[in-house]
Amino acid sequence: MKGGLPIHSFDVNQFKLIGIISGGKENQAMVVDPGGKGYVLKVGMTIGKNDGRITAINANGVDVVEQFKDDNGRVRKENIKITLPRKQ
Repeated sequence: MKGGLPIHSFDVNQFKLIGIISGGKENQAMVVDPGGKGYVLKVGMTIGKNDGRITAINANGVDVVEQFKDDNGRVRKENIKITLPRKQ
């Protein structure tokens, strides 16, 4: 179901990380999209328009890898990190 979920209708960098939940079997992360809807993320889930795969969640943030084809048809990977806002 491509494009049906709001979590897949924004660019990864449009999500705001609001918290990391650790202490269970695996870390989870809470993010909100530009519309204010919240999501709980787990490693292995996909997020964003380009189906970025969540590869790690730790105290520093969420690591996402997006794969896409460049103009020459080669598959490229881009690593994106969603980090907690800096405390002012």
